[in-house]
Amino acid sequence: MKKSSICLAVLMALPALAAAQSSVTLYGLVDSGLTFVNNTGKGHVVEADTCGPPSCNLWGLKGKEELGGGTSAIFTLENGFNIQNGKLGQGGTEFGRQAFVGLTNDQWGTVTLGRQYDPPSLTVGYFPSSNNFATGYGAHFGDLDNLNQSIRFNNAVKYVSPTWGGLRVEGMFSLGGVAGNFSTNRVWSLAAAYNNGPFAVAAGYLDIQNPATNAGGTGGVYASNGNYVGSLNDYVGLQDASSMKVFTIGGSYSIGQATLALNYSHTDLENSQYFVINGFAGAGSGNDFKMDAYEASATYRVTPSLLLGAAYIYNAGKADYQNLKPDFQQVNLGVTYALSKRTSLYAIAIVQKAGGDGIAPVFDADGAVVGRTAIAEIPGAGYDSSTSKQLLMSVGMYHAF
Repeated sequence: MKKSSICLAVLMALPALAAAQSSVTLYGLVDSGLTFVNNTGKGHVVEADTCGPPSCNLWGLKGKEELGGGTSAIFTLENGFNIQNGKLGQGGTEFGRQAFVGLTNDQWGTVTLGRQYDPPSLTVGYFPSSNNFATGYGAHFGDLDNLNQSIRFNNAVKYVSPTWGGLRVEGMFSLGGVAGNFSTNRVWSLAAAYNNGPFAVAAGYLDIQNPATNAGGTGGVYASNGNYVGSLNDYVGLQDASSMKVFTIGGSYSIGQATLALNYSHTDLENSQYFVINGFAGAGSGNDFKMDAYEASATYRVTPSLLLGAAYIYNAGKADYQNLKPDFQQVNLGVTYALSKRTSLYAIAIVQKAGGDGIAPVFDADGAVVGRTAIAEIPGAGYDSSTSKQLLMSVGMYHAF
């Protein structure tokens, strides 16, 4: 009887022991508001659709199981969605934001496999204003450097080191998955980040073969390897290239309630089809296109609840085609007010001006290209400006859970 009681007690305790060694967490972000965009070609537009400072609408599951010896199994499944109509984001992919499984160890680091974000966006991406107060609309031109994660990566193996004295390194390799051609859609990336008190700095490199090779046909979106690119609209053809190579670096320093940040990115799109598919004369079979983005930003926490932010971005492009040099200047302004730890109100204003050599095509009544012009295009707004200037304003509320 005594042995039976002991066995029964052990069996009853097993679920509790298992629960203590594993966990699954449901999390997410719900955001909604109003967005105004001017100069859309048909006047201005007001939409009940926003994407707040932390991120767009999402929900996900994170799991962890302790395996012993300091090692745990982990997984993440994360879905993006449109709160206005309930549709799936990322081109209708159910877990289009992230979907991976792996092992983590306090001493040796973390290895994960699946659909993931690249190391530069998770390290250098800490510094741009678009990831702090200005929302994704405040990204560098078209998010060509992917610091706002317009591209996610399938078939990816990633390693993240432990943090050694404030230093962390990350590496990722994504298999192309194209039969008979190992290099097509292949991706590799490295990054390092250092954080010590008020000072932080990070640098990274991203190399993508064939970043966007199939036109999705909607909203300036291209699909490649199941990934979706396109904070660009009419300019999206720039990413229809044989390769995309990005170097990024950034840093910040906090002084009291103020934080000053700088970041820079250089994007090289080799053999871009942009000028070919838009019908520019003499475009040949493709042309290289480069974009340098320089950003300076500042935030100030007026009270524990109120955050103000401002940023200036200068995007300087260069095309081999006729040695054209377009540029896009942008000012981001934002304010966030926290109602609680989970709920905040926000407002942003973004102004962009296109200049230099215009690369947007001008068409005649028959659809033939008859010239070039400088057209503004705020990232993710979904509308090319009808002039060289564009203004976007957005107000909203988000709740994190």
